[in-house]
Amino acid sequence: MVGDPNRNEGTKCMKFSISLIAVFVLSGCWSLTKSRDDFSLIWNPTVGMAATSRFNAVLFSGDWIVREGFEDDWDFDQFRFDVTEGSNLGTWKQPNAQARVRLGQLGVFFIDYIGQSHMDEEVVVLWVDERFRTAALAARNGQAAVIVDRKINGGLDRIEAARVLLRKNGFDISKLTAVEY
Repeated sequence: MVGDPNRNEGTKCMKFSISLIAVFVLSGCWSLTKSRDDFSLIWNPTVGMAATSRFNAVLFSGDWIVREGFEDDWDFDQFRFDVTEGSNLGTWKQPNAQARVRLGQLGVFFIDYIGQSHMDEEVVVLWVDERFRTAALAARNGQAAVIVDRKINGGLDRIEAARVLLRKNGFDISKLTAVEY
C-alpha cells in the first residue's frame, strides 16, 4: 500500500523511537566516562595568552633555574637556552634531555626534543624583566608554566611580577609551588 497514511506514521514513530533510544544510550555512555576530578586545571582557556614584546632570543640565551612551577607540569628544574644572533634556530638543554629550538613570532618558540616523537612544545614567554634575569614561561596549551631566574635565590620582586603576569594570562597562581634546592 503505497499511499497508506498509517504506514508513514508508523515509520515516523519508529524513527523517532530509534533516535530517542540512541540519545539515551549516548547519554548513558557519557555519564559512564571517567570523572575528571583528578585533573588539575592550572589555566583558564577562556583567557588569552600573550607573549611579551620585550623578548630577545639572544638576551634570553643562557642558563635558567626554575624557581616556581605547577605540580606535574614540565619535568625539568633547569635548562640552557641558546640562539645565535641572526638565527631563528637554537638549542635547549636540560640535565636529562636536549631539544632543538625554533623561534616563532616574537616571544614564542618551539622546542623539539631530540629522539622523542611528538614532543614539539610551543612555549610562550609571558614576561621577562628588562635585564633578562627573571621570566614567566608557559606552554601554549596551558598545561604547564614556570617562573625561571638566572639565580637560585633573590629577586623576589621580579618573582612576584612574574606571578602577576601568570595570573593575568589565566593561570591559577594559588597552585604555584616554589622549587626546593
